[in-house]
Amino acid sequence: MNYNEFLDLAKQKGLDNIQITATTVESVEIEFIDEKLENYVNTNHVDYFIKAEKNKKTETLSTDYLDEDIIDLLLLKIENTDSNYENEYLEKKEIKDQKEKIEIDADREFEILKNIYKYKEKDKRISKITSAYEDSYVKTNIVNSNGANLETSSHNYLFYIDVLVEDNGEGISYDKQVLKTNKEDIDFDDIINNTIDEALIMISKEDLITKKYNVVLSTKVASRILSHLEDMLNQKNIRTKTSCMCSKLNEKIFNDNITIVEDQPNEKYPGFRLFDDEGTETKTKLVVENGKLKTYFSNIKEAKINNSKSTGNGYGNISTRNMYLKPSSVKFDEILSELKDGIYITDYMGSSNTSISTTTGNISIQIFGFIVENGKIKCGFNPCIMTTTIFELFNSVKLIGDTIEFTNKKAASPILLVEDISIASSN
Repeated sequence: MNYNEFLDLAKQKGLDNIQITATTVESVEIEFIDEKLENYVNTNHVDYFIKAEKNKKTETLSTDYLDEDIIDLLLLKIENTDSNYENEYLEKKEIKDQKEKIEIDADREFEILKNIYKYKEKDKRISKITSAYEDSYVKTNIVNSNGANLETSSHNYLFYIDVLVEDNGEGISYDKQVLKTNKEDIDFDDIINNTIDEALIMISKEDLITKKYNVVLSTKVASRILSHLEDMLNQKNIRTKTSCMCSKLNEKIFNDNITIVEDQPNEKYPGFRLFDDEGTETKTKLVVENGKLKTYFSNIKEAKINNSKSTGNGYGNISTRNMYLKPSSVKFDEILSELKDGIYITDYMGSSNTSISTTTGNISIQIFGFIVENGKIKCGFNPCIMTTTIFELFNSVKLIGDTIEFTNKKAASPILLVEDISIASSN
């Protein structure tokens, strides 16, 4: 059953409004462990999210097909639930991005991954290299009974590498990941060599003493921490007072160095969308401007409760895309030179619910990385605990790097130099 047949039948059966969000996913995923092919998956499927209204009452349903039974089930849900939630339905309009679809093709990348194991020849301490690549195309269509017809798509390329180094009975695993909208922007050789070189440095470790350090956060670490703003600025969490950002709109929360942008309509970033899953058009917006909080994130439901407008963050739950901390012009080497003596944090571990709290803003994470002396990476350090808050961290940023690297569709940050952060030795 096609869209128009489904919509017409829904009207005939008594639904006042019906809207279909269809998500088409095509992808190829490849994974190698050394020279052995571990995983090869081709994906091609369509998922539908449907919302329907009768007598100003809306219910929703997720499905992988369209037929009369789905309409009957929606009617049954509407008639037998206590909710009288009113949704919004798009008026007649048409939005389509102009990007030409690029065919899924990972033959060249298959050969690259198949031969990555040869990099083990660089050093006998390299015991295993795991690598993965994904070529993915996602298209979202929204059509409804009012005549709306929207389409937006993205095509992304992900490369991941993990290097296991073993020496004198000790072992460390060190990984990197990049996500690009142009496969030619992935410099496989550079990423592989940098990952191996840093893994070989990290295998030699020293203990840190418990004190406050000046630290450099890698793009990976800074981006992961930044992504927690998604929940902290979620309008539902603000309304239910389960966020540390309650009552802080238009207040100074971070220092003047911090400007955070959400740029969903920017197609050079992997979270590109012209509209969210509810059909709200996306716009480039300031999240934080020179330290001042400028917006919360909402979907249609929260906007109606709050008597406001959706911010275009309706993706099932409230979520963000292409949010990034604005870079400066400072190079990585300059940041290490300014750090002089301190630590360079390249990864952290911990449950998202306990290590970074949406409710309090407290951060307590196990960190991994390098000791820096005289502006140069010296060796690794044994795992430690970094304790701070989201407010202390982003109020203590002294320098911001010149490059943002997305590893997912949600958030990215340049490298950050942060002063006076508490680090506790685990020994």
